[in-house]
Amino acid sequence: MSTSPAPTVARGEITLQPSYFTSSLFVSPLKQDIEHLLHLFAQCYDGTRPFELFKTLWSDQGWPLFHLKVFDARSREAFLNVTLRLFADYISNHSNPLARLAALFAMYTFFFSQPSTSAPSLHSIKHIPLPIDVYQSLLNLPSSLTEPHLLPLQPYATHVLTTLLSAQVFHILPLSSLRPHNPCNLPREYFVEDGVDVATALGFSAGEASSSTAPPLKLEKKKGRPARRDKVKKAKDAVNALDKWLEKNTYTHPSAGPSTEAKTTHTLISHPPAASLAIYKIQKAELLDALNAGPEHDALMRANEAMLVRLRKIDEMAAEKRSRALLAPRPVFWFPPALVRVRRGVQAAFSNTPRAVSAAHSDMSSDDSRYASGFSSGHVAASIPPSISDKFSLSPNPTEWGANLSPTYAEDDDSIHNPDPRRGHKNDQRGDIFTSRGLLNLGCLTVLIVGILALFAGYPIISHFTKRQQSMMGGFNLGGINASGQVPTMAGNRGLIDLQTPHDAYTKADYVNGKNWQLIWSDEFNTDGRTFYPGDDPYWEAVDLHYWQTNNLEWYDPAAITTKNGSLEITLSRKETHGLNFQGGLMSTWNKFCFTGGLIETSVVLPGINNVVGLWPAVWMMGNLGRAGYGASLDGMWPYTYDACDVGTASNQTLNGLPIAATENGDPTNNDVLSFLPGQRLSRCTCPGESHPGPMHSDGTYVGRAAPEIDIFEAQITGTPLTGQVSQSGQWAPFNEAYQWFNTTDNFIIQNPDITVMNPYMGGVYQQATSSVTETNQEAYELTGNQYSVYGFQYQPGFDGGYISWIANNELAWTLKQGGMAADTRVEIDQRPVPQEPMYIIANLGMSTNFGPVDVDHLTFPTTMKIDYIRVYQDPDNINYGCDPVNFPTEAYINTYIEAYTNPNLTTWKDDFGQPIPKSKFLGQC
Repeated sequence: MSTSPAPTVARGEITLQPSYFTSSLFVSPLKQDIEHLLHLFAQCYDGTRPFELFKTLWSDQGWPLFHLKVFDARSREAFLNVTLRLFADYISNHSNPLARLAALFAMYTFFFSQPSTSAPSLHSIKHIPLPIDVYQSLLNLPSSLTEPHLLPLQPYATHVLTTLLSAQVFHILPLSSLRPHNPCNLPREYFVEDGVDVATALGFSAGEASSSTAPPLKLEKKKGRPARRDKVKKAKDAVNALDKWLEKNTYTHPSAGPSTEAKTTHTLISHPPAASLAIYKIQKAELLDALNAGPEHDALMRANEAMLVRLRKIDEMAAEKRSRALLAPRPVFWFPPALVRVRRGVQAAFSNTPRAVSAAHSDMSSDDSRYASGFSSGHVAASIPPSISDKFSLSPNPTEWGANLSPTYAEDDDSIHNPDPRRGHKNDQRGDIFTSRGLLNLGCLTVLIVGILALFAGYPIISHFTKRQQSMMGGFNLGGINASGQVPTMAGNRGLIDLQTPHDAYTKADYVNGKNWQLIWSDEFNTDGRTFYPGDDPYWEAVDLHYWQTNNLEWYDPAAITTKNGSLEITLSRKETHGLNFQGGLMSTWNKFCFTGGLIETSVVLPGINNVVGLWPAVWMMGNLGRAGYGASLDGMWPYTYDACDVGTASNQTLNGLPIAATENGDPTNNDVLSFLPGQRLSRCTCPGESHPGPMHSDGTYVGRAAPEIDIFEAQITGTPLTGQVSQSGQWAPFNEAYQWFNTTDNFIIQNPDITVMNPYMGGVYQQATSSVTETNQEAYELTGNQYSVYGFQYQPGFDGGYISWIANNELAWTLKQGGMAADTRVEIDQRPVPQEPMYIIANLGMSTNFGPVDVDHLTFPTTMKIDYIRVYQDPDNINYGCDPVNFPTEAYINTYIEAYTNPNLTTWKDDFGQPIPKSKFLGQC
């Protein structure tokens, strides 16, 4: 395959062959460009906004236009693979960590900026092929950024790698010791100027080039594809060049003993040598003899004979047509001398052909040929028969056309030309241009010109000076856009990680194993005056509704939430709103930021005082398939966390009144019934073809999906005397018998029994709770000390090894292991996993008698819960954030039923929203 441009079907266009992109002609200059880009990044990086800096350099250096270099699909495949592979090589091999990070950014940007819509359409690749050793180096990049000045870059590298891995971009190849794209520095063919010495072009010295085995000294510049007749010559040249190269790099293998001879071979051949150089020369000589004996001459003879047969057939057809046109007029055409010379040149080209060819050519020059008459003088009497176009041919003399050409003749259908001199002078010379028709024409032209100028000049100029400029809203931020289409970049440098987060908080030892975990998201709330109405913030959104599910006494209004003095403030006021006497606030990151597994911490000043009951402040989390406050989205979803197909998915957790244990020893306030839940709407029992977000198990059943809940804390005032406490819980469904989970010592661990006890509340007909209560720092209240205290939880989702560990007062408080939610044969249910759904964050302040007594007379209003920060950490080996992960997708399902997630007046899925409950295989509905 030639590396030179080859003609395509459309004349005037060229296509670079795929092997061109693996040759030094392309690889060497591309390496220089890449090294220049990486050097600029390392030189310009000032410790902040690394990806913004890289995007600027990428654009300034013209890299966005690099995709337009190649349009042919076959060549573009090689172009993309080579470019991406070179980026990967620099990630793996470069000594400068900043340059390696820049190479990672370059691979990420180049791959995801492949044009998807263009005219004509451009070929793109879906995977990046990498050997396993290069792939492992790529994965180790974040952990190599350990220097203090490089540590802030770890989240960027981790995010880019996570994005590439989530998109399943890499195609892993076996381990290889070969150089990338070997032999990238030995192209199969070269572009050489006329007169350039070939041996010099191949890298030989002047002395080597003059030897007898050197290639031919001169090589004409080739254009287009190589001719067939050149293949033998090119093969000989290639053998000679290879021979010269081998001699230049010979290696003499030492003899193994006195009885063995030393062998000479090439340095790249394994030891002991596979063959000697002498054997190679013998084989080369045999190859050259075979090439010299090739049927090249016979092939040319056959081609000439085939051409002559074709010419004879054309001449016979011409003679047959000439016999039918003997009576037709024979106009004489003039052939220019250049054409005569061309014909003579063609004749000369065949003058050395074999005798049969010469005879045939003589026949063509006989009197029977239609080209023979008078050709030497430059004139030919045409014998081409008349065609349809001849009927409409006019003589060069207009007088022979048969028309009256007198200037005094007035034609009936010619109203413009009038030969009358008097009327012509009156009409043609003294006309008035200011007629109604003329004015109308001028008016239309004026309107048209003004309209065009206004459209293409006036409108852009006006738009430029009147357009409101937005700052820091670039759509190609490293964080990407969130699930509602917003760009997580806003005033205050808000991104995935708040830039105002202290650098010493970028890592944290986890509370269970002591391993250093990585910060993946944070909000420090340091920018005062933030609001959280819909669309105001890239991650948070406050609701405007009444939380009827828990009979709250207040209306949640976005006006109750803002940032002040470096903290988030949620205020509960005695203020009539929507017919209720109080106004509070609830905001969440629903469908904007979620994570699965990890550690979440928040620093909080609790509202009110530590000895007056009634307030209900909380920070908690819920699965993304249910939205807090929107009843239709939660119907049949909360608080399930279940992936089995049995009676646990059925309404009331029973089928035909069984099992008996589910009908007794339940909620004493509801006739001892165990459950009033409507059944798991998106269970593993869902029939094939029913609406379900997926995914599916290997056995063809759906994965059970739901909206589980884990509470970071719900603050309460209890005891004698009244003392501030926090309840830290997990909510579960389906339920154990009598809500008694398996709280054995290996599943239920309390760190400090002096301040933490098991919550006596175990559940009711709508939820089962695993909960403990911990005394808080009594100075961490708004009206008592006004100090901040840290709360949170760390969890591992799933079955084997799953756990939840809660943190209070900045210390580990208690741990629940997944074995505590094992299968319960008494109510015929299977084990329940630690929530595996992508979970979002909720913060609210309200009041409800469902939570406890409300002492309105002694509470102080307005009262405020203050949050200094919220931070999320994950194991660097198990990064998993986003509201639509591959193994637990939510986006398509939410978009299909978006009204249930945006209309708080829809309280149930079937009756209010009007949607069917998916059919269940367990209930025999398939």
